[in-house]
Amino acid sequence: MIDMNGIATAIGVPCTVSGVMQEHLQLWETLYCNQAAWVNQRVRSLQIPAVVSRELKRLTLTEFDLTAADSRLQEILQRFLPKLRQKLDYGIASGGLLMKPCYAAGGIFVDLVPQGRYLPIQYTDDQCTAIACTEYAVMEKNCYTRIEIHTYENGSHTVENRCFRSPMVGVLGTPCSLLEVPQWASLLESITFPAEQPLFAVFQMPDTNNIDLDCPLGVSAFSDAVGFIRDADEQWERILWELESSERAIDASEDLFRFHPGTNQPILPKGRERMYHCLEKTGTGNTIFNTFSPEVRDTSYFNALNQILRRIESAAGLSYGTLSEVSDVEKTAEEIKSSKQRSFVRVSDIQGNLQAALEQLLYGFQYYRDYYANRHTKPAEVSCTFGDGVLEDTDKEFQRRLQMVQARVLKPELLLSWYFGCEETEALQMLPEQQDAGGLFDGGAF
Repeated sequence: MIDMNGIATAIGVPCTVSGVMQEHLQLWETLYCNQAAWVNQRVRSLQIPAVVSRELKRLTLTEFDLTAADSRLQEILQRFLPKLRQKLDYGIASGGLLMKPCYAAGGIFVDLVPQGRYLPIQYTDDQCTAIACTEYAVMEKNCYTRIEIHTYENGSHTVENRCFRSPMVGVLGTPCSLLEVPQWASLLESITFPAEQPLFAVFQMPDTNNIDLDCPLGVSAFSDAVGFIRDADEQWERILWELESSERAIDASEDLFRFHPGTNQPILPKGRERMYHCLEKTGTGNTIFNTFSPEVRDTSYFNALNQILRRIESAAGLSYGTLSEVSDVEKTAEEIKSSKQRSFVRVSDIQGNLQAALEQLLYGFQYYRDYYANRHTKPAEVSCTFGDGVLEDTDKEFQRRLQMVQARVLKPELLLSWYFGCEETEALQMLPEQQDAGGLFDGGAF
């Protein structure tokens, strides 16, 4: 989490992120890192925020494919996509992700900066057109901060670099020259590119910001589930305590134990020391041997946890069974369908925003490539697909369509066209010239 107010003051712009929003950005990052304030030696984290974010990432990218007709651009994409698959869950958890391409001697690379670690400066028609992000370097006794400012306005994209020096980490300090830091010495203080669009892209979660309605930033995938996440962590601690406190124990008088001659301590079975409690012999001379074995109330405790997990699934837009146990809940077919539909809509919205951001990013890729190669090419043809595996099981759907072909109510080429994602004319070329009786499309597969 960066000091947004300090950065805004240093570069002379108003801070667009309120104090309340900054607190929530810090909270989401803390929860994602499993460092919630309520986690302690007794209360353990179930790591639900990370699980929710990674599950939404998995559903979003399950059948994701991004290809470009331009071979050089495709090479850049192949380097970028693994990084996107790695960092997208962080963006989902924080509410957004800045995708900032940059040109270096080795080619074009992308910095992926989660929300809360960059400062949005300006928005035009709900599109972010100016941002500031930071980079740090420690040399000898000084900490250097480089603020990189991107501003798109009136057909021009300007990149500025400002450097600050401070003897303390986390404090901007005073302005200084970029030349003081060797790795920044080759950077220009300012450069302007004539461009039709911003040369960076911002992916945001699709939900309205109900934390601060005037703030342009997105909200975390689990923003509405924070209270339930705490309930789940605390309920898990109760379950562990119930199991621990109900462990069997044996209270026995000291005459039933053998004692170590050196320490005069009772010799207990190895690995079962906790089970036995040695008591002094009573004055009546009676030997004591009591077994403590209470009934474990785990069923009601787990049922309560399961209900909390279902609340989290509902608040995060996930289908029942992602976190909870659906076998313990009687549900109609309509309820199951509605639950899956909720997850489908949620993931579809995320995919839509991600596709728009990737298309914007690809413009930046191509612009930088052409600019530094001193040439101009037409916009590259790009294919971005996500598939429909979120709502449908592809194998089941294939079997269903195959049965329709065998029943002669669907053309074989339409099945192949759907399965391979090609045109009907291409699917026709895949078909054998003559179908043998009893073949795959003639009902003979079973």
